[in-house]
Amino acid sequence: MENVSEARLLGVLAEFDPLGGASLGLSAWELFATEQQLRGAWQRAINQGWLAPAGYDQVYNERLWRLTASGRAAAQAAEDLTRPAE
Repeated sequence: MENVSEARLLGVLAEFDPLGGASLGLSAWELFATEQQLRGAWQRAINQGWLAPAGYDQVYNERLWRLTASGRAAAQAAEDLTRPAE
């Protein structure tokens, strides 16, 4: 079972940020991963201050999270590192 990197997680969270955030379950689904595979990167993102609670999804009974300013900067830096050179 391969764990998901912070860079991949931040990329997904950046996509959902304008929509009000994402949950652990939604992020795992988007990454074709299990929540267990995502849990380490998720916790590191919270510990780094990259994620902040953004509400609650009543339908799926999950907390929603959004990127903080430092999370958006980390997501941009990760995207810049993975973008092919022109």
